[in-house]
Order: sequence, then structure tokens, then C-alpha cells
Amino acid sequence: MTNQKTHNELNPETNAMFSSVSERDEKKKEKEENEENKGNEDKNEKEENKEKTTLDSSNLFPDLPKGIRQVMETLEDHGDQAYLVGGCVRDAKLGKKPHDYDLTTSARPEEVQALFEKTIPTGIAHGTITVMTKDGPVEVTTFRKEGQYRDHRHPDSVDFVTDLEEDLARRDFTINAMAWNPKTGLVDPFGGQKDLERGTIRAVGDPMRRFEEDALRMLRAFRFAGRYGFEMDPKTKEAIDKLAPTISNVAVERIVPEVEEILLNSPDILDQMTALLKPWIPELDVMLHTEQNSVYHYTDVLHHTIDALKHLPTKDPASAWALLLHDTGKPATHEFYDGHDHFKRHEVESEKIARRVVKALKLPRKMSEEIIPLVRYHDTFYAPNLKNLYKLRVLKGWPDELVEKLFGVQYGDIMAHATHDRLKSLDAFKTFYEAEKNRHPLAFNQLKINGRDVLETTKLQGPQISKALETVLKEVILHPELDSRDAQLKLLNQTAARLIREEANQKMQTKA
Repeated sequence: MTNQKTHNELNPETNAMFSSVSERDEKKKEKEENEENKGNEDKNEKEENKEKTTLDSSNLFPDLPKGIRQVMETLEDHGDQAYLVGGCVRDAKLGKKPHDYDLTTSARPEEVQALFEKTIPTGIAHGTITVMTKDGPVEVTTFRKEGQYRDHRHPDSVDFVTDLEEDLARRDFTINAMAWNPKTGLVDPFGGQKDLERGTIRAVGDPMRRFEEDALRMLRAFRFAGRYGFEMDPKTKEAIDKLAPTISNVAVERIVPEVEEILLNSPDILDQMTALLKPWIPELDVMLHTEQNSVYHYTDVLHHTIDALKHLPTKDPASAWALLLHDTGKPATHEFYDGHDHFKRHEVESEKIARRVVKALKLPRKMSEEIIPLVRYHDTFYAPNLKNLYKLRVLKGWPDELVEKLFGVQYGDIMAHATHDRLKSLDAFKTFYEAEKNRHPLAFNQLKINGRDVLETTKLQGPQISKALETVLKEVILHPELDSRDAQLKLLNQTAARLIREEANQKMQTKA
């Protein structure tokens, strides 16, 4: 028998102590029960949310191409996981029809190749195999994790994994780090769906690390923000501000498409991107701080440029680049007098800058040859007469396409001014040009005569032949009544006689 007293046999102080302990135990037990109940409630709520997400997303791709679905089913029948991933999931959640579909799978690349009849090893080192289907090519990439990005573009190493979440963790932004399968629904470990709802561009995990891996992601962040009208997550924006100089490590061939899409679709965001574009167009940041105090303007040079891009009536890349660059020469030509800002002959300086930029960005030759004259002559307006038709199409040698682009650039520029007085001049010449451009010969091969006529009816030789035809062409454009073969032959002979006389006089002066 143990020598212990019962609770009732203890003295009052001891009784009080045990009573206090007992109360604490009961409260503790009650608290634990409450926490357990709350935990169960939270768990149930998460399960309900998960179930709701799955149900909401089960029909996320009602028009999923049959070929894509068959690829997914084939992989699953083989015992592998298969998910749509990235941009197609993002677009579907936004209610937009995806332009293309990317698949990610637990199957190794060689297994994917073995499962399908026609494949292309487009990026087999990084786990990507293109599967050819009746609905077109489908990129299938193995779940992977990546090593360091010492070149700020490619991972030094790639390791294939079997965990989907590990694969999603390497992606750039939360809205691109979602995956979908018709059976499991949406997989969204990083909150991409909520960021879509909030309108936020947020890097997956540590934004500094994401941008150090691939500096192009900084431009992509702005492209997505501009495209969807989203705000940048503060930490993501802070990382971009710190790492902006590293954008110079990225090849311009990757830079140009990103910038081009922003110019054409969401130029409003350019005022936040001047640091990123500084390696190629440092003038943009200066333009942001160059005011235009005059009756013709209502904002600084960069915001005028942005508004001009917003008014560009076409989706032509050359025109968009021309508008981006058309006033880059203003800071260097700025003068202030009579109470106003002036930028005399800024278009000449802008042309010099444009030549440097198109070369630095390695823009296509044809596009560059359009951008430079569009910048140079954006501020030149033409009276509606045949002399200016001749000047543009023959003297300058502009094709019809380039003249039409000039109209678009000038329209965008005018609409971004405080007054639209020049719109009347533009419309007058544009109407005249459209009416007259097909009524006149604008090249030698459109004349009623040719080089053989010159040889047979005149004594002209060598360079004199082209000089004679140039004269005839000009006169026929300026004087439409000469648009007949007889009239042009007569004009040719008159021109030939003049050229022969001029040459003879020149020889006499040389001898003298």
C-alpha cells in the first residue's frame, strides 16, 4: 500500500494548488480541442477550396484540340503525369483562347520519343520533345529543376524530376506557374490564380534569383503588366530596379520582340522601363524629364511619344519604332526663349539617333531602311500637288507602302499634340495622294516609251539615256496631258537635243 493521501485529505493550500493546476489542465485541454477543431475546419476549408478549384477548372479547356488530349492520354496510359502548363493555362483562366499549348510530363525525353510515332528533339538537352499531331506540333517537356544561370540566359545544368511542383518552382511568374489536367484540375502552388484576380505580376519565389537567372524576365514582367493592365508586385519591381543594368547581358535578338510587342500593344508602360532600355536608347530617360512648354504640347517628350504610339492606326513594327525614336533628338536640340521651349531641326538629330539604335538592336535591314526616313520626315507635311507626288515616289524613291506608313506616323504624332491643326494638311495630301497615285507613271517601265526608243530615235548614249528618261518621267507626272506615246516620243527628242547641246557646250568650255 502506497503512502499517498487522497486529494481530499490534503491541506487547504495544497487543495488550492491542485485545483489551480486542474483548472489550467482543463483550459489547456479545451484550447487544444478548439485548435484541433479549428485545424479541422481550416483543413476542410482548404479541401473545399481545392475541390472548388478543381471543379471550377475541370472544364478550363472545353475546346482543347484532340491531338493535345491524345498526347496527354497516351502519357497517362504509360503511367506518367501530363499537364498543360504556362501561358495556355494563364490565358484560359483569363477567359482567352490560348494561341498554343505546352505540355509538361514526368516522362523522360527518351520515353516521350518512344511513345509517339513522329517527334522532333527540339530541345532534348533541356527535356523538350516536339510531338507531331494532326492538330500541329506540341512541345512536351519533362519536369525539371535547373542549376545556376551564369550566362543570365541558360541554366548550367538541368536535372529531370518527378515532382510537378518542383518544375513549376523554376518558372518566371506566378501567373505562368500553373498547370492543368482534366482529372486533377488546376495545380497552383504559388498563387497564380489569386494574382490573376488581383491583377499582379509577381515572380515565383525570390525575384532577385529569378531575374539573375534570366535578365530578359524583367522585360517580360513589363510586357505582361502592360498586356493585361496589371500592377507590379513591389518586391518584384524592387528587384527589377536593382538588376536593370544586367539587361545588357541579354542578346538583342531576344530584346527586340519583347519591346516590339510593348510598342504595338501597351506603350503606356514605357515610362517605367527607361532604365531597362538605357543600354540601347538612353535618350528615353532624358525625354521623360524634358518638358515641352508650348501651345502645341501638353506633356514631356516621352509621354508625348507614348501617346503618339497609342494613336498609331496600324500594327506595323517599323512605324512603331519610328514613333518611339521620332523625338529622341529633342533633348539635344532644346532651346528656351520667348517664354517657350523650342526644338529646331530636332528631326535631323533624331535621324542620327535612329541610325545608331537600329544598328545597335540589329533590326532587319528592310525595317531599318523604313524607320530612318520615317523619323527624318515625320515633321514634313506636303501640299496636295503633283510636284510632291513626284518628289516622294520618284526623287526619294519611296514605295507606296512607305508613304502610307508616313501617313500613319504623322497621324499618331499629330494626335499626341495639344492642337490638331496639322491634321487638315495631312488629310488633304493623303486624299490627293490616294486619288492620284495610280493615275500617273511613277517608274520608267510605266512610260509609253522605253530604252529601245531612246536608242532608235536619238543619238544618246550611256548615262544620257537614263537622264532623258528621268526628264520624260518627271514631265509626264507634272503634265498628265503628255501621257501618250506620241507626246512622250516628242518630249524624248526635245530632251535628247537639249542634252546633246549641253554636252557640246560643256566640251567647248573645257577646251577653253
